[in-house]
Amino acid sequence: MVFAGSSKKDLNKLDHTTRQRIAKKLTFFLEQEDPLSYARQLVHSNIGSYRFRVGHYRIVLDIYGSTLQVISIKHRKDVYRG
Repeated sequence: MVFAGSSKKDLNKLDHTTRQRIAKKLTFFLEQEDPLSYARQLVHSNIGSYRFRVGHYRIVLDIYGSTLQVISIKHRKDVYRG
């Protein structure tokens, strides 16, 4: 998994507890045989191809070969706004 520059900033803006929760959940997803089985495909791919849900936060990602690239990590009220 690779983090885009903006996704690192998104993660650093969050409080410590939320960061830990997201990191724990991302680790769980990546340990699975098919992590995309836990993801939802996005209808409008202008922000990314898939998203993971972690509580009220959404982790938007794209797939490049066998690499997952995290595009953004934002609250659900903000993530889909253009």
